[in-house]
Amino acid sequence: MKAIINTKLVMTDGIIWDGALTFENGKIIQADWAEKVNIPADAEIIDAKGLYTAPGLIDIHNHGGGDWLFAENPLYCAKYFLKHGETTILPTFYHNLDMNMMLEGAAKVKEASKSGAGKAMDGLYMEGPFMCLEGSFQNEMKWSGAVKEEEFTQLVDGLGDMVRVWAIDPDRENIEAFLKYAREKTPDVIFAHGHSSSTSEAIRALAHYGIKVKTHITDAGQSKGRAQGTPGAGGDQYCLYEPDMYAELICDENGIHCPPDLIKMIVRTKGVEKVCLISDSMPSRTNYKNNEAMGIWWGPDLNYDDEGKLAGSRMTLENGVRNMMTHTGYGLCHAIRMATYNPAKLLGIENRVGSLAPGKTANLIIIDDMVHINQVYLEGELAVEGGEVII
Repeated sequence: MKAIINTKLVMTDGIIWDGALTFENGKIIQADWAEKVNIPADAEIIDAKGLYTAPGLIDIHNHGGGDWLFAENPLYCAKYFLKHGETTILPTFYHNLDMNMMLEGAAKVKEASKSGAGKAMDGLYMEGPFMCLEGSFQNEMKWSGAVKEEEFTQLVDGLGDMVRVWAIDPDRENIEAFLKYAREKTPDVIFAHGHSSSTSEAIRALAHYGIKVKTHITDAGQSKGRAQGTPGAGGDQYCLYEPDMYAELICDENGIHCPPDLIKMIVRTKGVEKVCLISDSMPSRTNYKNNEAMGIWWGPDLNYDDEGKLAGSRMTLENGVRNMMTHTGYGLCHAIRMATYNPAKLLGIENRVGSLAPGKTANLIIIDDMVHINQVYLEGELAVEGGEVII
């Protein structure tokens, strides 16, 4: 058994200021006030030296980082993000990947996830190819036209239950045929309202298939108003007023994906229970630039395509947690929750990850109050120390 002592425990709804945590065989045994935790005499002691112990971060929307996409080099990407405290990651495929790239990338992810740092990968988030075909990476777009049965059957059958989330645009022609097929073949899959300018009415008409989350709210298209100068009610608005919807949120340093006042409004409306912080990270492949002439502001932690359009981020999730606190004043407990328990609850895996409850997987991070990573444990094994991945 191992025991973390001299630590502050970040629980789902509070902080235990003088805590201790024990774990064994990859599972949490106890996490409570130090005086209540039974630590055997032969336990391996880990002195956190007053730092915080929190659940490992869960990034449900992440394309890759550093030099690679997950679809190309999943183990490299898993190590890259594990170093930053991300112990559960959904590699995300966009429609700049064609059919073969998606199927071959999924096979690479599946193989890499069997051991070592690769165990941090836990399924796929399919941000393409069934959203609208507008947005970034237009010069790399691999899909066009209506949603085709011969394509979606091949993808759904080929990817199987690896897919946890499919992002869709309700306005795509033949989209309902895809929804029916994917739900029939993978009953537990979740649908996201992705890049789209659809109306809230269009989303509501398909909601019974299981549309549960808004792809990076405020940054995935807006519905047109019904008269000049009026706003439309689209995906963002639907997410805000539907109590069961979760909101993905890219919380970057300069508040470009979502300005601080909007972040505050989203959290106040959805509550701290329904916001999921994501990185939407992309590898560093373009010489992004300040493109304010096009109304696109520059951010040091953001990614831009070859035309200078905003295209995700170059963030890691612990920075998103820190930025949430900076922009809103919410504390460490709630900000961590938005990157742990909430995404676990959305995915239906909260019974095994996302909090420090006994019986859950010992995916743990030891951090300071600014979420700088000191150590990472993956399934109870020391995975990161001194900024280096050691598994």
